Amino acid sequence: MRVGAWQTVPEFQTVKMQWFAFARKVFIGFVFLILTRFNENTALPNNGTLDYCLTGYDESKACSIRGNLLAQPIWNHYAGYLCYNYTNSARFSQKFNATFKYVNCSGTIYHRPVPAAVVDNTTIALFDYKHEESAALLRKSFKTDELFDNFVKCCEEAEDCCTNAMNNENIVSTADFCPVVWDAWSCFPQTAVNTIQSLPCSSQAYQSPDKVCTLESEKSCQFNETIQLAEWNQQTDYSNCAIASIYLARYNYHVSALYVCIVCSLPAILIFLAIPVFRDNSRVILHRNLLISIVIRNVLTIMAKKIVIIDALLSPTASNQVMDNNPVGCRLLSFFVSAATNSTYACMMVDGYYLHKVIVRTFAKEPPLVFLYSLVAVLTFLPSIIWASIVAANERTSCWMVDTNGEQWSVDSFRMVILFINTVLLLDIVRVMISKMKQGGTTRQTKAAFRATLFLIPLFGLHIFITAKKIVINDTCWAEDIYDYFRYTMEASQGIFVAILFCYANAEVHNELNNLFRKLSIQLNQRLGWNFARTAARRRTTTATYVQPADFKNEF
Repeated sequence: MRVGAWQTVPEFQTVKMQWFAFARKVFIGFVFLILTRFNENTALPNNGTLDYCLTGYDESKACSIRGNLLAQPIWNHYAGYLCYNYTNSARFSQKFNATFKYVNCSGTIYHRPVPAAVVDNTTIALFDYKHEESAALLRKSFKTDELFDNFVKCCEEAEDCCTNAMNNENIVSTADFCPVVWDAWSCFPQTAVNTIQSLPCSSQAYQSPDKVCTLESEKSCQFNETIQLAEWNQQTDYSNCAIASIYLARYNYHVSALYVCIVCSLPAILIFLAIPVFRDNSRVILHRNLLISIVIRNVLTIMAKKIVIIDALLSPTASNQVMDNNPVGCRLLSFFVSAATNSTYACMMVDGYYLHKVIVRTFAKEPPLVFLYSLVAVLTFLPSIIWASIVAANERTSCWMVDTNGEQWSVDSFRMVILFINTVLLLDIVRVMISKMKQGGTTRQTKAAFRATLFLIPLFGLHIFITAKKIVINDTCWAEDIYDYFRYTMEASQGIFVAILFCYANAEVHNELNNLFRKLSIQLNQRLGWNFARTAARRRTTTATYVQPADFKNEF
């Protein structure tokens, strides 16, 4: 049987007896399928030899794979088979069974059969990744190209282990050393007896093909009293390669931080909505909209983390994963998460623009809110529509929440432009403040200016420059943890800082709340007879309120 070839039944065509020819074809085809199926699954070792020559290898060299010595010409077949067989089952759309076939090369049959994948009743594929036709067939069993490439990487590492790390001397056990061995995932070097050898975990050990940090597997070398030789423990310890727990800790922290941000932001939003004077103030409206966009982004992000990402980490198999099934609903959720994030950036830019107008261009004409709302709507949805069109055209999976091809830059570039604009506005505000201080500012004004500048940073989103590019000192997990926890903290802190700056620590808000409290106290005293000490002390209470002008002093 030729590798990777389809065997077909000859076509019998007649003109006068089409029904008879059709019946004959069906019958012959049925018999043929039965015969080929029997031949494919036969236990006889001499049936079904492969007409295939293995060239370019040193037939005198042997390599050790899980303690078995194999000649180099058939190494790729067994290493590829083990890489395939021990691949996480969640990465397959259909995992092929294996059979063993003898190789016939120019009339010479190799003494040991090689493993092959049973694609269907008439087709098999070699596990040698260098055989292009077989590799194309194996690719069909993997869900994505990335997952198949990860399998090929395992095969390449196995071949490198055999070619460069092994020789005919170091693959044999001695009393003092365990031999070099390939355990189906990792290449363990020659190791002294009664020691534990550690290696970075193979990407095959992870649930995802992408690792987040370097974890290490362990294999122990022990002395076997029976044979008086050093011997590897057959089972490699990959328990330390459980990346899911690290992901879960980070994502759960992110979700908790976003919950805290929501709880801190909602009272500020309610205050801005409850007090009538704030509902007509353009400056306060923009602050309120920024907080609302942050809360919406946080809610959608929490939904994406809990429903899709954390669910994928907790699922033992891919059968019930939302991310694996890639339904329309989760892709829409990913789109709206992207749009909500864009909305936060757009609101930051509009709010920053308005603050720049108040501080730097005091007498400039105030832009209409309709124009600002329209601008925010366009900046919110247009970049996400472009991004969604790109990922949909490329038929991306994983609910569009895993970017492996750089499509995310279609929205990230927009956000970087917003940050650049906000940076220019902030620098101009600082320039004006410094100019005012040089003209006779006091120490109190100087402190207020610097405090205001620091508080403006989270509003303008400049902290994102720090976390936009993943920078860690090394690839250890603790270094990755520092970066991710800091990034999540900064993201969640933005809404908290904005709420404190423009609501909880704002003198104008305090005055309005005091007025609201006095009016409520008077109503309760008049209707229910409740007497509040603060109301009684003020002999002359009034229900009038006074809104201070939106100048720099009251803003901070």
